[in-house]
Amino acid sequence: MIVLVNGRPVDESAAVIRVSDRGFLFGDAIFESMRAWGGTVFRLGRHLDRLERSAALVEFAGLPARAEIAAEVGEVLAANGLADARLRLTISRGAGRPGDYIGVEGPPTRVLSATPFAGLEQAIVEAGVRVAISSRRALPAECLDPAVKSTSRIISVLARREAQKRGAYEALLLDAGGGLTEGTASNVFVVETGVVHTPSADGGALPGVTRAAVIEAAAEAGLAVVEGPLPVQRLGRATEVFLTNTSWEVLAVVEVDGRPIGSGRPGPVARDLRARYRAMVRRECGGA
Repeated sequence: MIVLVNGRPVDESAAVIRVSDRGFLFGDAIFESMRAWGGTVFRLGRHLDRLERSAALVEFAGLPARAEIAAEVGEVLAANGLADARLRLTISRGAGRPGDYIGVEGPPTRVLSATPFAGLEQAIVEAGVRVAISSRRALPAECLDPAVKSTSRIISVLARREAQKRGAYEALLLDAGGGLTEGTASNVFVVETGVVHTPSADGGALPGVTRAAVIEAAAEAGLAVVEGPLPVQRLGRATEVFLTNTSWEVLAVVEVDGRPIGSGRPGPVARDLRARYRAMVRRECGGA
């Protein structure tokens, strides 16, 4: 596969990042995961908005212009002959020195990659997934604003490993007070008495691009959506639970910690919102 390193196309096997890069040394980097449908990235502008917000919150300087990033997205898709793809743009603060948290020797380092992706296996979508409540807590917003999409993901890595050992597809993270925040790679929604609930973005949840699109789809469907604190106990009263992210779209949860949700099958709200989300993508990208 061809990747772009600081805007230069190179085979990924030959791509080089300096060993002193601060992204490698300290996880001092931000990223965006995006999805291309028929050669068009769904809501690229929203992704770039979030990238710029992440950069501002962690005091990055020297981001490329939006038009330059958009052009590079088209270039990496074309270089790999891809129309339907998953893309990742990673930007670090640049080269530094081990043990020096402040010193930056060079401009930001950026890597843009694209890999073939046409969505989850249909069997997974139709069956739904099991999730586990992680024993690890989410990083408090006082420590790092959840709006920052940082490459420092060790909590998520360990939580997902824990979930895998317990036979679960995804792990859900709680805050210090026992409230749901998000999954390791997803936003979480809970349906109760016909109302869709989801943790608020200022309460520890990443402001996902797909999350926002699904909230729009819910409004189209006439569903009430409540964003706010979501105690984990609400899962016990839920008729449906589902996850959203760029790759999974809308993915039903059928079991939490061994306890079935609703009928134990994907419910009508999740199915309807997935269909509406895909229709939204077709309108905006002409794909899906």
